[in-house]
Amino acid sequence: MQDHVIIAGFGVGGRFIAEYLKKQGIPFVIVEMNAATCDTQQRLGERIVQGDISDEDVLRDAGVETAAILALAIPNEQAALRATEVANDIRSEIHIIAATRYTSTGLRALQKGADEVIVAEQAVAQEFYRRIAAFVSAQDASPAQNATPAP
Repeated sequence: MQDHVIIAGFGVGGRFIAEYLKKQGIPFVIVEMNAATCDTQQRLGERIVQGDISDEDVLRDAGVETAAILALAIPNEQAALRATEVANDIRSEIHIIAATRYTSTGLRALQKGADEVIVAEQAVAQEFYRRIAAFVSAQDASPAQNATPAP
């Protein structure tokens, strides 16, 4: 396999990535630690490697030497940081997208070689902003708020 995507973690984020890649016809390999998930996905015909993405042998089994993208959609931030370092040591050209919970960890991921970072606390903050702004705008536009009192 060449120019494929390695999806680390097959929770909600990893599944969304896989769904998109399937629709685009882009090959991918899943790396997952949960044995039951690995068994199920293998039965469904997915290419999957069981193990810790921060382990060099696991990265190599997933084809890191020829992959275009490493998508780190795992909940363990420390493993994501280690995987970023190891993957960059093996193949500095790989495009790494790391998910982190905190901004501070996202900055560390960038320092360790991630090309892009998705920070959960920032995504939540942006969604709160969007929803509150929409609610306030709807309140401002409601007829009861804008009605002129009768004399």
